[in-house]
Amino acid sequence: MNIQVKIDNTIIKKSAKIAIALLLITTFCQCKGEKNERSKDVDSIERPNIIFLLTDDQRWDALSYTGNPDIKTPHIDSLAKKGVYFKNAYVTTSICAVSRASILSGQYARRHQIWGFSKNFTSTQLQNTYPLLLRKAGYITGFIGKYGVGNQLPVAEYDYWKGFGGQGSFNQKDENGDPIHLTQKIGQQAFEFLEQQKNTEKPFCLSISFKAPHVEGDPGYFLPDSAYNNLYKGDTLLIPSTSAEAYLNHFPASFTTNNVARKRWQTRFATPEMQQISIKKYYQLIHGVDVIVGKLVEQLKATGKDQNTVIIYTSDNGFYLGEYGFAGKWYGSDPSIRVPMIIYDPRNPTIGKTIDKKVLNIDIAPTILSMAHVTTPITMQGKDLTKLIENPEIEWRDAFFYEHLWQSSEHYYIPSTEGLVWKDKKYMKYFMNQNTDEIIFEELYDLSKDPNETNNLIDKSEYKPLEKKVKEKYTAVKKAAF
Repeated sequence: MNIQVKIDNTIIKKSAKIAIALLLITTFCQCKGEKNERSKDVDSIERPNIIFLLTDDQRWDALSYTGNPDIKTPHIDSLAKKGVYFKNAYVTTSICAVSRASILSGQYARRHQIWGFSKNFTSTQLQNTYPLLLRKAGYITGFIGKYGVGNQLPVAEYDYWKGFGGQGSFNQKDENGDPIHLTQKIGQQAFEFLEQQKNTEKPFCLSISFKAPHVEGDPGYFLPDSAYNNLYKGDTLLIPSTSAEAYLNHFPASFTTNNVARKRWQTRFATPEMQQISIKKYYQLIHGVDVIVGKLVEQLKATGKDQNTVIIYTSDNGFYLGEYGFAGKWYGSDPSIRVPMIIYDPRNPTIGKTIDKKVLNIDIAPTILSMAHVTTPITMQGKDLTKLIENPEIEWRDAFFYEHLWQSSEHYYIPSTEGLVWKDKKYMKYFMNQNTDEIIFEELYDLSKDPNETNNLIDKSEYKPLEKKVKEKYTAVKKAAF
C-alpha cells in the first residue's frame, strides 16, 4: 500500500513536470506566434506618411480660406478645400517655446513645465514626443526649421535634422553662399528630404517649423522675401476693427503701462501708415510659406508619395495686429490664442469639411500617433482628432484651460494669464508672475454677442451669476490641466 502510494506520487510528480514542460512549450510557441502575428499585423498596416507644417505667429484669420479678402494663400486654401478645416482651433499657451513643447508632447504647460526659452525636455519627456515615438515604431523622421524648445537640440534623435535653436534669422545663405530667405531655404531642405524618400518603402514623418511670419530681431520688424515686395503694393488692406483709437484704452492702465505688447505696438502699428506696412509684410511672409506648401505638394506628386501623405497645417500661436493697441501675443484674446488648423488626408477625401468644435494644439501629437497606429502615452492630454473627423457629432470638449505664466521685470513687463474658454463664454485673469492672488484685472465676455471682446462683463451686477458659474468652471478645468 505504501509502495503503491510512493509509485503514484512519483507518477504524479513526473506527470506534473511533463505537463508543466508542455505548458511552457505551448505558451512559448503561442507567445512567439502572437508576437510574430503582431509584427506581421503592424508591418501589413499601410501607415501614412505625415508632413506637419507649423508656422510662427499666424493668427487664425490670416488665410484667404477664412474669408480674409486681402491675403493670398491659394495652396494652403487648397488643403482646406480638399481636407478638414477646424474653425475653432486654439493654443493652450500663446508663446512659441511653450506651445511647441505642448505640440510635441501633447500636454498642457502645467504638466510639461516648460515656461521659458531655456528649459529642455527631460530625457523621458523627449522620448515621449510624437517624432521619437514614431521613429521607434519604424518611421523615418525629419525636422526642419525652428525647434523652439530649450537650448539642447535633439539632433541624434532624428534621421534627418535641419533644425536650429533660438529664433533664427530670415537672412540666410544657400549652398553657393548666395543670399536666400529662410522660408525658401526651409523649402529646399524639405524637397531634399522628400527626394531621399523616393525609393523607400518605410513611412516618414517630416516636421517643418517655419519662422514666418514671426518678426526679425527684438523688438522686431517683419522681413519678408524680397521676391514678394510688389505683393499688396498700392493696396489698402482692411485693419482689425478693434485697432481703432477708440479701443486703445480697452485695458486698464495697470495692465498696459510699460507692457511689452504696447511697446511693440508703438514700433509696428502706432500710425495708420505703419499699420498698413506691417500687415502687408506680415501677409507677405505668410504668402512665402504658401508658395512652399504648393511646391511641397508638387514634390510629393513627383516622388509618387502624394496619395499616402497626410498634411497637417497649424501655427504655434496667434498675433495681435494692433487690436486694443497691442502687438505680439501672450494674452487671452482670440487674435492671440486662435490659430488656423487643417488636416488634409488624400486617403479619405472630405471635400472641404468644416468642424466647429474646439480643438487644441495638444491634440496634434495624439492625432499623428493615431494615424500612424502608434499607441498614445497616457501622459498625453490631447484628443485624437481622427475620431472627430470620422464623426463630427461625437461627444467632445466644450471648454479648455488657457495659461501663460511669465516672470515679469521692470524692463519686460508681461502679466501672467489664466483663463477659460467655455462654449461661447471667455474668462481671463491677469496677475503678476505666478501669484494668482495678485490680480491686475479680469475680463469676461459673451462671445455670442461680443465676438470682438469689447464689452467686459466682470463686476457688472446683472452678470454676477454668470461670473460665478464661469469661475467655478474655470477652477474645475484648471485642475484637469495638471
